[in-house]
Amino acid sequence: MRVIIDIKVKDLQRAVDFYTEKLGLSCKRHEKEWAAIKAGDAEIHLYLKGGVTFGLEFYVDDLDKEVKKLKKKGINFFSDKNMANFIRADENQITTFPWGRNAFFKDSENNQLALVKDF
Repeated sequence: MRVIIDIKVKDLQRAVDFYTEKLGLSCKRHEKEWAAIKAGDAEIHLYLKGGVTFGLEFYVDDLDKEVKKLKKKGINFFSDKNMANFIRADENQITTFPWGRNAFFKDSENNQLALVKDF
């Protein structure tokens, strides 16, 4: 069994460029109205019609290292103290929750994504 996550996008080529160039993932298939991005054993399908706009999270081994790497590529991170179970956010906007740490950011289509490291 393989996981596929459908993400809604406004500009397909811009989204493909973001996921491949900024996040370093590979494009497996690119059609007129959708594209498949390989993410480990899963796929992210970028759709012009359909898909979610938040909830995609990437587990990482070293959250601080990944945040620094993506900041160098121009990705901005944010935190929101009004999120449920928020404990604190550090200077890099990495948010601590009771279960771990998340670094929230937006893709080129304004979808909310996160890097995650559980305790």
